[in-house]
Amino acid sequence: MVSYDMTPLLLAVALVQSVPQSPSPSPHSPYWQQEVRYEIRASLDEAAGVLSGTERVVYINRSPDTLTTFAFHLHLNAFRPGSRWADADSAERRRRFNDLKDPDYGYNHVRDVRIMGEAVKPIWPFAPDSTIVRFLLPRPLAPGDSMVLELGWDARPSTTPRRQGRRGRQFDFAQWYPKVVVYDHYGWEEHPLYPGGEFYGEFATYLVELNLPSDQVLGATGVPICGDPGWERANQVPDLPIDYQREYYPRAPRYRAVGMDCVAEAPSAGVGPLAPGRKRVVWYAEQVHHFALSLNPAYRYEGGKWGDVVIHVLYQPGDEPSWGTGIAVTRTAKALAWLDAFYGKFGWPQITNVHRIEGGGTEFPMMIMDGSAGQGLIVHELGHNYTMGMLANNEWREGWLDEGFTSFQSSLFAEAQRPGLDTYSGSEAWLTLLDLEGESEPASLISEDYRDFNSYNVSIYSRGERFFHLLRYVVGDEALHNIMRTYYARWQFRHVDEEAFKEVAEEVSGLDLGWLFAQELHSTTLVDYGLGRVKIDRAPSGKSWETRVEVIRKEEGRLPVEVWVIGASDTAVARTSGLPEREWVTVETRSRPKQVLLDPRLRTRDWNMLNNTWRRTWLFPSREPRREIYLDTWFSERSARDHRTEGVMPVAWYNDAGGITLGLRSRENYFGRFDENQTIVSVATGWQSDRNVKDTDFFLRLRNPTWLRGPGLSEQLEVYDIEGRYGARLGVDRTTHDHLGWGPTRTRGFSLTWLTPDDFRYLDRGYYENAGTVELEAHGAVTDRRNGWDLGIAVAAAGGLAYNREGLAAATGRTDLDPFYGRFTLTATGRRDLGARWRLGTRFFGGVSTSGNDPVKQRQIYAAGADPLEQFANPFLRSEGALLVRPDVYYHAPGGGDLRGFDPHLSSQAVLALNLELERALLIRGDAKLFRRMALGAFGDAGQMIGDNGSTRFLADLGLGLRAEHQIGETSFTTRADFPLYVNHPALAADTHPGTNRAGFRWSFSFTPAF
Repeated sequence: MVSYDMTPLLLAVALVQSVPQSPSPSPHSPYWQQEVRYEIRASLDEAAGVLSGTERVVYINRSPDTLTTFAFHLHLNAFRPGSRWADADSAERRRRFNDLKDPDYGYNHVRDVRIMGEAVKPIWPFAPDSTIVRFLLPRPLAPGDSMVLELGWDARPSTTPRRQGRRGRQFDFAQWYPKVVVYDHYGWEEHPLYPGGEFYGEFATYLVELNLPSDQVLGATGVPICGDPGWERANQVPDLPIDYQREYYPRAPRYRAVGMDCVAEAPSAGVGPLAPGRKRVVWYAEQVHHFALSLNPAYRYEGGKWGDVVIHVLYQPGDEPSWGTGIAVTRTAKALAWLDAFYGKFGWPQITNVHRIEGGGTEFPMMIMDGSAGQGLIVHELGHNYTMGMLANNEWREGWLDEGFTSFQSSLFAEAQRPGLDTYSGSEAWLTLLDLEGESEPASLISEDYRDFNSYNVSIYSRGERFFHLLRYVVGDEALHNIMRTYYARWQFRHVDEEAFKEVAEEVSGLDLGWLFAQELHSTTLVDYGLGRVKIDRAPSGKSWETRVEVIRKEEGRLPVEVWVIGASDTAVARTSGLPEREWVTVETRSRPKQVLLDPRLRTRDWNMLNNTWRRTWLFPSREPRREIYLDTWFSERSARDHRTEGVMPVAWYNDAGGITLGLRSRENYFGRFDENQTIVSVATGWQSDRNVKDTDFFLRLRNPTWLRGPGLSEQLEVYDIEGRYGARLGVDRTTHDHLGWGPTRTRGFSLTWLTPDDFRYLDRGYYENAGTVELEAHGAVTDRRNGWDLGIAVAAAGGLAYNREGLAAATGRTDLDPFYGRFTLTATGRRDLGARWRLGTRFFGGVSTSGNDPVKQRQIYAAGADPLEQFANPFLRSEGALLVRPDVYYHAPGGGDLRGFDPHLSSQAVLALNLELERALLIRGDAKLFRRMALGAFGDAGQMIGDNGSTRFLADLGLGLRAEHQIGETSFTTRADFPLYVNHPALAADTHPGTNRAGFRWSFSFTPAF
């Protein structure tokens, strides 16, 4: 038995709102499953990559229904152009199979089909998809009756592997023969093969005769009752006898070996003599719902045992360090030992672990195909022999019941290997963030109903696993272990579903768990509990303390809640049911309570842990959550699930007015998503400044408060009085994704910005006029990746009010200022890799700022880089004489027209610009930190400036540059040096030293890409 660190729970329960996708059959109705026997005879043509032969199926109708049709799966037809799988792939921009040409794509063909002795014609119910073929029965098949089906077929895996494949003489036949479609309570489960979801099959008996080249080494479902699978020749441990288990199945047909051939004692029609250089190997299996095989003449073989279960390992040459010398055998045995302790005895005689062509892994009865010999992968895929192999659910309808289940048991295995490891909290936090962003889907959807394959994986694997963690939390470890063993013993070699598992879970635990299954599998509700009133009194005995705690439920989700009362010398824990909106619980401690915590072990997936704390202080009780204060850096920021983090660091910068400025920066966040606040208090000392300005400034940013939570929402408020400007900015944005991990990302929002200059000793007159502005902007952006291009488009439309300041006319020479202006910009970018080292980038920018007269300088459109408001947050760019804007320092802040060879002060009423870059990587080290990629680039920029009176000026530059990409801590950034060797208006260049020379040596640098 594996032990865990949780205690059982007695829980009052209630049914909560659910969204069931379809009714499940009652577990109390009579259970039945169809009876199937396969006889398959096949011959491999290696040159063509085709396995072909005949199939005879004996089918006994154990259902209460009379059948009039019959259907087969032809899985390999999914891996060819035009299939539903290929089209689903292409819809998600993975054109793995729609572009394959003959002979690279896979296929299954059937021919000469006879049912009940009569020829029948195929029906393709999902044409043009051909992964399901249906036939009308010549006569109805009544309950209890049987029939025989006979057919010829051929199968070719694709050269692009996906759960099957071929490469040279290596073949992974994961889905290859015409496979009987399951008939269950829902009827015929005719389901085309999609990327999401895997298999569902009738438990059957398989007799498989394979005619192969004599040097092939193979592994398969079942046992080789006759013939040479090639293991003796491939055996890497010749002193260890190989256990073929040829006599394991007493009902298996009898064969005798004659040289490389196998001759049946009851000969079958159609079995001809072997050609030279060929061999026949016969496999047999009972109570399995699929038959897989893998072959490769170069396979290495190693064998072993766990109890009476034989282990066969086949790996590829060159993999000895990671698979050989007993590594894979030992890890497979270790997985068997743990799984047997968790569920019960393995129900089959052997397990074969093969190193397949593809990475990752796929499970089959008695066989796992792995891309590596990692212990975690072996545990996961071998675990599927229990949850999927022997407990066979419909993976299209309820994928969570095998993938989520198996991921959960893999996590428990990891905990057993590393005591104290918590496998729940990390994935729980990620899933909760998806819930908060409104990007989650329930675990209970049919596989192809998920909006994309990534969402399917998250819901079926991760969300499914989370359900079992929460079941563990609710019922306790001992009950959980008893549930698993009872479920396995009762339903082994049968078809299972949610109701079957729930029935066992409720029976063993003694709890009504319908609410948990409904909430955690059929919905994506949020959970949030908060502390209400806390009352502390002496117990009537006077020897202890009683703490009455009010627990408030703030979201629809319901889970039992642990209430921890921490006293001066002891801690006591109680649980609430978590059901009502307000619930009281009394906790007794020996010592006087100092602190009350809700769910400190983070088991309820409570998204807001900031309202879960009460502590006694010397004056008044405090509900402020724990705050972790640490010394911050520029490059990394801490975040936590159950408390706020606050990084504090001293800062310093320089400008001509304030000289050396000293300050303190504090930035905090919760959960890496909320309360991302920043405060900077700075003092301009006047040191090293001729202007001798002494001033105290502040900058405050409040971002994403928890009380304004909304899916995809980001809210920000800035208030500042810093370096000669005061004002505020309010912004709200919403970001949405059509899909997880791919597809367009859309952002739209608005901002209201007020900025007023009040001390021109700080301000660069090339950027600012003595006027304040109030501007309301609506903006939107879309980014996407299509056909290898990283694309983006952003638009903004703003209306503003510019108001006069004292001394405006004297400062600018203007006698009046039109108060109203409009401002519109559009930016489109595209970037793609051209092979491994080349990269192409392009950008278009258009902007216009209009008013009755020339717009105020700070809101004009800038031709060479960012405008003043875009530079405002950076202390190294903000003010005149700052470190990056000093004389003879040519820093390029991207933005505007991005004409990087020109003076960044250049602005106009309108600008149109086009930027091009071509890079050649000199160094690529993706795992490095300081230099991940270095490249040499060539660039060209061209733009048109348009003035208020219609005047125009064409600007252009050409040059070379160097780029380096870095990773320090959590921060990725790029350093860039550009050398505009040609500008068409040298008098307007950023560096005017070359005078009137169009060609000359000029330079600029940046810490961000040009676009």
